[in-house]
Amino acid sequence: MQVVQTLESVSVNTDDFLMFKYFQDLIRKNFSKVIGNKNKTLSFFVENEIPQRRYFLKLVNHKYKKNTGNQIDNLAFAHYKTFKLNLAQANTLKPVIFAKIGFAQKNILITLSSNEKMFAVYLEQYFKDHKSMYDEKNCIFSVEYKDDNTLNLLEILASVNEHLKYCVDFTINETQLLEFRNKMKNKANTNWKFNALAKLFENYFQTLGCNSSDDFATIRQNYLNLVKIYHPDRHQGKSKIEQAYCREEFEKIQLAYESLKSLYKNNT
Repeated sequence: MQVVQTLESVSVNTDDFLMFKYFQDLIRKNFSKVIGNKNKTLSFFVENEIPQRRYFLKLVNHKYKKNTGNQIDNLAFAHYKTFKLNLAQANTLKPVIFAKIGFAQKNILITLSSNEKMFAVYLEQYFKDHKSMYDEKNCIFSVEYKDDNTLNLLEILASVNEHLKYCVDFTINETQLLEFRNKMKNKANTNWKFNALAKLFENYFQTLGCNSSDDFATIRQNYLNLVKIYHPDRHQGKSKIEQAYCREEFEKIQLAYESLKSLYKNNT
């Protein structure tokens, strides 16, 4: 038994004739707008049949869970879709992939039930404007969060079960998704504030030979290198003019470092 969802339909595919007959009888008995033949039955949405349609989906979900051990995701509004019941010939059902979606730091992790390289390439193309990689050993496809459109793409991907030659059963924790979305939005707001302040501190970055895209470790290393060069103790034997110049540079370096240290500290 397979359940395949698109944006317009919910398809129940089975090669079990008794199961097909069971669902076909339910559809013909409870829904008015029905067409089909001995191997396929379609039920179109009718406004006053919403209760029956919701109940039908509960029965499908119950059978699916009993058959596969998994629940069907994204059923909240599935009663608005066209129902398609298909009797498939034995061994002609599409291979099934179970895909568990999780989150780690700024990455979305899609853990596959088996090593399907073709599907991994498909995911890479789907998230083509993102940084992504596939760990064949652990069957984990990871994609780095870019902006809110990343999660929009993820939700569209998970709302459809049929991809390439596969029937994909996505599992996603809605609470974890919401937490990740909020975390990334907060981080984006923090980065925006940091970049705005970094423009005001541009002279300090230049003083240390850095730019705002550098991490604090780079800032600190440049600072240590420069204070060794301009520390007043290293120039005591030089002329008064050279000593004054080095002291002035040393103080500028100190001021720049302390200012940037405060900026990075507030951004963590």
